[in-house]
Amino acid sequence: MTVRAVRVNQLGYPAGWPLRATVATDATTPLRWHLRDATSGTAVAGETTVHGLDRAAGESVHTITVPTVAGEGDGWTLVVEGVESPPFAVGAHAAARYRDLAGDAARFLYLQRSGTTIDDAEYGRPAGHVDAPPNRGDSAVACRRPDCPRRRWLFGCRGHDLRGGWYDAGDHGKYAVTTAVSIWLLQHAEERTRSGDPALLDEARWGLEFLFAAQLPTGDPQAGMVFHAVHDVRWTGLPLRPDQDPEPRTVRAPSTAATYGLAAVAAQAARVWEVHDPVFAARCTTAADRAWTAASSLPVVYADVAEGGGPYDDTDVRDERYWAAAELAVLTGAEEYRYAMVHSGLDPLAALREGFDWRSVLPLAQLTLALGTGWVAASAATAARAALAAAAETLLATIDAEGHGTPYAPPDGRYCWGSNSRVLAHALTLGAAADHTGDRRYFAGELACLDHLLGRNASGVSQVTGYGVRAASRPHHRFFAHSVDPSYPQPPPGVVVGGPNSGLDDPVAAAALSTAPPQRCWIDDVGSWATNEVTIGWNAALTVVARHVAARVAPARSLDIGRAA
Repeated sequence: MTVRAVRVNQLGYPAGWPLRATVATDATTPLRWHLRDATSGTAVAGETTVHGLDRAAGESVHTITVPTVAGEGDGWTLVVEGVESPPFAVGAHAAARYRDLAGDAARFLYLQRSGTTIDDAEYGRPAGHVDAPPNRGDSAVACRRPDCPRRRWLFGCRGHDLRGGWYDAGDHGKYAVTTAVSIWLLQHAEERTRSGDPALLDEARWGLEFLFAAQLPTGDPQAGMVFHAVHDVRWTGLPLRPDQDPEPRTVRAPSTAATYGLAAVAAQAARVWEVHDPVFAARCTTAADRAWTAASSLPVVYADVAEGGGPYDDTDVRDERYWAAAELAVLTGAEEYRYAMVHSGLDPLAALREGFDWRSVLPLAQLTLALGTGWVAASAATAARAALAAAAETLLATIDAEGHGTPYAPPDGRYCWGSNSRVLAHALTLGAAADHTGDRRYFAGELACLDHLLGRNASGVSQVTGYGVRAASRPHHRFFAHSVDPSYPQPPPGVVVGGPNSGLDDPVAAAALSTAPPQRCWIDDVGSWATNEVTIGWNAALTVVARHVAARVAPARSLDIGRAA
């Protein structure tokens, strides 16, 4: 009998909530464990529960559950048969670290801004893609090819001013669909709390201004539609600071998915901004109306695939239409939008159980409807809350069944690209269900999701930079590329990496992980874009979840979401 590892949430466990851990061992009988503080020794002891084979992890494990954590301080550990876990915080110390995480996660979006100087002592840099050589954009970006065979958008061949926005990931592409989801998440955090947090609102507005610039003006053949993306014409290498990118820039044709995305987040923004800036709120309403009209009346246009940027292609836009209709229905109460939702043919509960990402946005509509604000019919809010609770029950059952406490268990056993984002999506569902029902089990489930991301996983490594003594530190990023060139900065704390990906879609992952079980298909290597990429959407989701947890476990103090822009 050998204990190989004791895997814990390396951030820590707040008082009054469960402590859960996983022990990697082939033992077939329970083992004795000891919970120890940093100074006085054992605080609690007990026995493990034999779980058996964890197929996703490819090993046999035991689990540990302490129903309610009591105590305070840093440097606590779990010890099983002489094997010690990484240290973690307990009580108010853990709550404070969740506040820090909420701020650091939000700060990442600021650091990803394009077209503006980044004012930061450690991560500051010149503005990228503002036409200062060697940059080649983004004030007059032309379409992908000079001959532009896609005749239905010939207007795209002239230059368009697409400065601003966020770099989506580790490259210098800017994508409307991921920008929209990121904005929605930030604004959803505001709609849930009505905190009026100026830095959070400012960050959301930065993204909105980019989408407004990407919306085609009156007079164009596809007026109201939204460009899908702007990025380099060829992939660049690492490291590379944004202002040093020499590649020409290209704009991708408008897409229906991008246009419905703007309709959704602009309608949401009109509600959020009404109390802060009514003039801007009216501008948001106009943009939402124009986007809905264009996407609904013009032929459906799917994103093309181009070299130099991520495809972000989506050939089913029914969920984007539903999402936009829901946000506009809440804003206006118009029957047109309710009709579109009722006749969508989509299953909200199934979507919530699967989780959201940039391609699957139906759950976002349910989270909005469940708030019961604006013109939402009581029956619609009730139905959305019931769907959230039903999905939460499914997620809790999955967490309990999985050896490493994850809510993500794909039916085919294969982890998707960005699997960590699915864990965050499920955390958001569980947190919302907790708010709407008052059921503590759902909030405990939200905490379990963070347990998994912060170290209770098959690698035993926190998937969030800077959080844990064993944490991801070499994400795939052109600027946070210290592991490639020491003159570049380390990654900032609070950035979630993509995580296990059974596809092994890059040479580094394919070479190192060809025989790995699903939950081990991750490598902390700057060359692994398929497993160690970072994105604004994933960090926006982490921001919402961390803020929600911090507010629940440390409600007496205001949250610092990081830099005030």
